[in-house]
Amino acid sequence: MLDYALLGKRIRDERLLLRLTIEQLAEKVNKSTNYIGQIERCDGKPSLETIVDIANALGTTVDSLLRDSLPAAQRDGADQELLSLFASLDEKGKAFLLDVVKRYVYYYGK
Repeated sequence: MLDYALLGKRIRDERLLLRLTIEQLAEKVNKSTNYIGQIERCDGKPSLETIVDIANALGTTVDSLLRDSLPAAQRDGADQELLSLFASLDEKGKAFLLDVVKRYVYYYGK
């Protein structure tokens, strides 16, 4: 079951990291400031479409927003976060990070 309180907290945290006001986020997703505030306070339950719109407006993924909100995601949150961050890199960054991980595994084992 989706934990809307954790989802709202994650949305708020991401918004604040970007130094966006509720008004600015609401404008980006074409929703009212009141509704965005309700989502962040767990007074409102956004649709999947709204969650996707919010993720896009925040420059993140739905997986990232939901990673603490779903039981399955809690078991492997670090894996999902790594995959999300890896996916956001350009090809040069991916190659570099892959090399670092391979060297770590080689020297320190699995």
